[in-house]
Amino acid sequence: MIEMVEITINKDNAVLTFPKEFLAVDYVKEFLERLRLEAIVGKSKLTEKQAYELSEIIKQDWWKKNGERLIKK
Repeated sequence: MIEMVEITINKDNAVLTFPKEFLAVDYVKEFLERLRLEAIVGKSKLTEKQAYELSEIIKQDWWKKNGERLIKK
């Protein structure tokens, strides 16, 4: 089935063409967001340690903001 996929790359864009029955809109959005994040990370100057520390800060902040609604008291 992979032969049914075509990728065209020009100066500013990449165009991915595939049969519409493959389309799952939410999955495609998540996939594109992952590509965007990987491009950002690829340009990052953070060390692995700095990235880990930042991820821990982000997780702590998220739990402070969202933990109560997820954990029943």
